[in-house]
Amino acid sequence: MSIPYVVRKKADLSSGERKELWYGVPSKMQRRGGVKNKELAVRMAKTTGFHRGQIEGILSELVESIQDLLSSGHSVTIEGLGTFQTALTSQGCVLPEQVTPGKVAISRVYFVANSKFSRELKKTKCTRIPFKYYMPESMLTKNMKKADRELEQTEYDIEEPEINE
Repeated sequence: MSIPYVVRKKADLSSGERKELWYGVPSKMQRRGGVKNKELAVRMAKTTGFHRGQIEGILSELVESIQDLLSSGHSVTIEGLGTFQTALTSQGCVLPEQVTPGKVAISRVYFVANSKFSRELKKTKCTRIPFKYYMPESMLTKNMKKADRELEQTEYDIEEPEINE
């Protein structure tokens, strides 16, 4: 498997001066919203022996349980996947007793991936989507067209999750 990417020009201001450079970025050709519970459940049902409906129910309950635990001040670790946590914020106060519950709120919920999970995912190769699919013909140079031809000769394929019901 490989992760599809496109090439985009971006401004690089890191050196203090503006330079326009080309970068590989995630493809906007990906479906909006990604793989949802139903599709994930279908995929998991094929490999686990559980029914799709059971898996969908578990995924739904997982969301509710994580929300409940985070709301109680706990972090939640799913072994092999990672940890969900909350961050709090408040206004600065002169005296400690002025920091009241009404002034403290969750600023964000974040996920920290398990290190092995991240390490394995980072081994995934990336594949460039041919320029001709997202750049106007007028921007394509000879070298870009040549690179597209070479890419297509190496069996270019964007993998979509298989969905069978």
